[in-house]
Amino acid sequence: MQIDFAEPNASLSSFISLYYRFRSDEQEVIETERADIGHIRFMLKGHGHMQLHDGTIAHSMRAMLTGPGSAASKVRLKGPIDIVGCSVLPLAWGGGILNCDARNHADRLCDAVPLLGNGCDNVNEELAAAGELQDMLPILDKLLGQNLRRIRPSVLQGVEQIRVWLSSSSDPQVQELTGGSPSRERRFNRIGNRYYGGPPKALARKIRALKAAQAIMLNNGEICDAAIEPFYDQSHMAREIKRFTGKSPGKLVTPDELLLQLLLDRPYFRELEPYGPAKSPPPAKLQSG
Repeated sequence: MQIDFAEPNASLSSFISLYYRFRSDEQEVIETERADIGHIRFMLKGHGHMQLHDGTIAHSMRAMLTGPGSAASKVRLKGPIDIVGCSVLPLAWGGGILNCDARNHADRLCDAVPLLGNGCDNVNEELAAAGELQDMLPILDKLLGQNLRRIRPSVLQGVEQIRVWLSSSSDPQVQELTGGSPSRERRFNRIGNRYYGGPPKALARKIRALKAAQAIMLNNGEICDAAIEPFYDQSHMAREIKRFTGKSPGKLVTPDELLLQLLLDRPYFRELEPYGPAKSPPPAKLQSG
């Protein structure tokens, strides 16, 4: 398997994260997809399905939108596989690029064509003919750029406040965001649902678990104080990590979970990054065992 990365046009960098291309010549790929922030994906080769945490089976399409996840899901693909996509940042929802609420697409996979417009009609063929990921950038930038809309300053401020709050500690408390004000709580619930896919309390729970999983992974799979500290005890931590990553803490660094490890590593953990251009990480070659 190999994943290549490239940066979008600067005008899109506050709305989508890095473009990526995932390729594999294997006849079958089974992976765990952690609770994520949403993706737009174009399947150039292969087919398969995603099993969501409630047991729903969602089959692949030529152009797919997956919304923010509230739990891990399972992905099974038949190869050879060639997928081009990008992570969807909060500002892309609510009209920035996608004229819909993130909450309405949480834990769902749907056809992206109605949301991205007529430019999707032949995009798979254009991407396949382009060659390498760098050659695909003008096609992707044009498709997403045609849907770009101006974001009101009040929305920018609210989305940024939630991002900074989620980044502020390993266990952010809603009281710190709202100050105990019912009106502020309602406001941030609306912003969280529309742009992040859930209210602040649910977002904090997810980020707490993903940060703990990242701490364990970066500690070579060993349980550490930084991972346990935000939870009641180690068993509570283990349950939460398994919910949001699909794996128990002891299995986060096993050789068959290389893709999960990659997406928890710092250069690829995009949820809390400041808006604007991000330095592109190097390609990742995943050797399957």
